Amino acid sequence: MEGRSPMAQTRAWPDLLVGVFVILIGIVCLWQAAVIPVSPLHGQVGPKAVPYAVGGAMLLLGLGLTVAALRGGWSKDLPEEPPANPRALLLMGAGLAANLALIGPAGFSIAATAQFVLVCAAFGSRNPVRDFVVGAVLSLGVFFLFVGALGVNIGAGLAEGAILRLLGQEVP
Repeated sequence: MEGRSPMAQTRAWPDLLVGVFVILIGIVCLWQAAVIPVSPLHGQVGPKAVPYAVGGAMLLLGLGLTVAALRGGWSKDLPEEPPANPRALLLMGAGLAANLALIGPAGFSIAATAQFVLVCAAFGSRNPVRDFVVGAVLSLGVFFLFVGALGVNIGAGLAEGAILRLLGQEVP
């Protein structure tokens, strides 16, 4: 950090704290994954696989953020105070509220698609039809991956039930 202004050195501290915090989250995830009880019925992919993957990814992300912070920080090129965007914040909150409101009565895919469209709008997307199609394909893919590959029922809703009936399968 030699040769840099005191302001630049000061601005790297928050970046370093974020990196270290993400490393700690990764460590906690890995620790908690290690203590998950495993039934002998899980022969292939057990309940520890995803928590280990998330913990490992968080650990790698934290290490990358920490290295970037030690090299001067990633936020050094940002303005001192980023401009507030209340519309984006409102749309993100609406996406979360839509997911919470819809997941019970409509199911995972519809709730996740609604949240996806609203979050895309918060990030500036001007094509809600495309966002809807991409969100629906992704959320249905995730649903059928969980049910088919992992054997985890995350709640078949209206869309999933209709697709399963069209395929001649039983709705879980």
